[in-house]
Amino acid sequence: MPVLLTILILLLLFVIYLSFYFFYSPKVKKKNLNITELSETIEIDGVTRSFHAVIPKAHVEKMPLIFVFHGTMQKGKTIRKAVGYEFDEIAESNGVIIVYPDAYKGSWNDARKVGDYPARIENIDETKFVKQMIAYFESKYHVDPHCVFGVGFSNGGQLIHRLASNISQEFKGLAAIMATHPTMDNFIGNGTGGEVPMLLVAGTDDHTVPYHGGLIQLFFLKPRGLAMSAYKTAEFYAKRNGISSPPTVEFLPHLEQSGNTAVIRATYRDTDKKTVELYTAAGIGHVFPNKYNRFPRIMGKSTFDLDTPYVIWSFFKQYI
Repeated sequence: MPVLLTILILLLLFVIYLSFYFFYSPKVKKKNLNITELSETIEIDGVTRSFHAVIPKAHVEKMPLIFVFHGTMQKGKTIRKAVGYEFDEIAESNGVIIVYPDAYKGSWNDARKVGDYPARIENIDETKFVKQMIAYFESKYHVDPHCVFGVGFSNGGQLIHRLASNISQEFKGLAAIMATHPTMDNFIGNGTGGEVPMLLVAGTDDHTVPYHGGLIQLFFLKPRGLAMSAYKTAEFYAKRNGISSPPTVEFLPHLEQSGNTAVIRATYRDTDKKTVELYTAAGIGHVFPNKYNRFPRIMGKSTFDLDTPYVIWSFFKQYI
């Protein structure tokens, strides 16, 4: 075999190995749960929008409703799998309807001024989309419209910040995962008033959303402007909620399989004020930590010390 051909084959094998190493994520087995799966579309301003949902078969009226907003270039079904179907488990065991909406052409028209994705260019009205989904589930499944919650990862977390600004009155609680608040010169929201319970998760080794604040960019491409640090984001919401007390800080129990990672919870709480929680995931990258699924290595490390979907549900439950 010619030397050049041998070298090319070895290079190809090396590229295949690297691709497998950095992009592989173990397949998560879908659980056999007592739920109904739904896929539906609605039209908003001439644009067809889609969403997916899981509904407990033991459905009753006045169920809570939780939206889970995915990251850039994902879909609702993608984030559902990425968190190991844990929100499906929560739906079945706690009597909750979970909705996994799809972004417009892969991205949300979120809270950041800087962005060249179609949803921003075409100024897609995400608040109207959310309101119409709430109305749909209230009409068809009789959910409690006063018991609606929102969770967002990455670009979906930036949408959470915009919803917290524009229509916070629609939500009893919100959670932004790996999405610190844009700096005010990069913020597109309508305002910053009104209390909103907020749970935040941030990774110290997140190279997309810097833990200490700075430029948001995916794989050092497509800059999305500046964002606050994780602690400044928590303080922003604590101040918004009228909390003046310093946070209580504690380490979560460490599991051996989590290796050299750690999770620290900072809780901002005052009497009769809406709580803010910040989970600092030390050594963790741009991932959605959960007990079943590992994100591709290129996104950074994860940890089993933080089972994010159940931590979110525990936070939301206090407002039901």
